[in-house]
Amino acid sequence: MHMAHTSKAIIYGFDVQLPTSIKQIASRDKVSVRMYKVIYELIDDVKAELTQLLAPEVVETELGRLVVKGIFKTTKTEVICGGEVTKGKLTAPALAKVIRDKEVLAEVEITMLKRGPVEAKEVIEGEMCGMTFVSKARVDIAEGDHIEVFTRELKTRSL
Repeated sequence: MHMAHTSKAIIYGFDVQLPTSIKQIASRDKVSVRMYKVIYELIDDVKAELTQLLAPEVVETELGRLVVKGIFKTTKTEVICGGEVTKGKLTAPALAKVIRDKEVLAEVEITMLKRGPVEAKEVIEGEMCGMTFVSKARVDIAEGDHIEVFTRELKTRSL
């Protein structure tokens, strides 16, 4: 019982009786004791507990891609650039990766899109636009780099 308490373990029992003295010790030490008469209920309970221990799966979905045609302003944490959307659509705010020669240079957050002088919520394939993004560190962006916009979701995994 002491090992179960220190490791925060669950004690399972199948088709057995739990003595009163053990129930009292488990209650005092706050150890979870689960007794079952039906094996399928025990299996379902164990699966549910193990599923909670699994780390969620990170799923990234590409939304669009821009080829950088010009850089207008670069500071330590912010870049304003422009280019052509070559795939999908860009949205703001969104996450993005700056890619050069198939190598990811940085992960950034797009804060604003502009189509001409007008701010836009989204820009579709074939259109030109301006973009402002922020990063944690300086990004040395160059003409010809790609900016890939994506979404990131956490999906719970199951056994």
